[in-house]
Amino acid sequence: MTAKYLLVLALCYSSFVYSNSEFSHFFNSFNTLSANYHQQTYDEVGVPLGSSSGRLKFKRPAQFLWHATTPTNQTLLLSNNELWLIDYELEQASMRPMHELQNTPLYWLITQPSQLKTMPKLTDKSQGVHWYSADDKNLIKFGFKNNHLVLISLVNQLGQEIIINFTNIAINPDITNDEFNLVLEDSFDIIR
Repeated sequence: MTAKYLLVLALCYSSFVYSNSEFSHFFNSFNTLSANYHQQTYDEVGVPLGSSSGRLKFKRPAQFLWHATTPTNQTLLLSNNELWLIDYELEQASMRPMHELQNTPLYWLITQPSQLKTMPKLTDKSQGVHWYSADDKNLIKFGFKNNHLVLISLVNQLGQEIIINFTNIAINPDITNDEFNLVLEDSFDIIR
């Protein structure tokens, strides 16, 4: 009976170590990352509210460019410790408070796991996706398939679920610091 108990305990432990190492391995494997994304928003009962798509780039430490191309042309840019929301159709750039990043998946993507106070924990395995929750309420979750990040799920303050699906992920592509410079035409209104 003791041998069976130890075997079950060992299997549980190895599953736990593997699952935590999957998240850690991926998030420690890159200093730069680029991908295409498709984002879908659902209301609290699962009715689709809207979608967007575009491209993103990250460079650690603390640089990213999240460019939505549809339905509107907007960029969220973090560079030189400044967070900007740029709307190209309105020709407007507004600086956002940096603390807005702390409770978002972006925080996890720009921060090395070794610098985090807590690590997301494996909470669910469904349809071939391993879901890691960043908090006790499952408000931010990262979905992995074959040891690669493919989905992010988050619940906003209105109770809406936002699902972000990643494709064409490139780990450690050559991304220069210049790609994160705020460059605007003279016609843009700048709100600080």
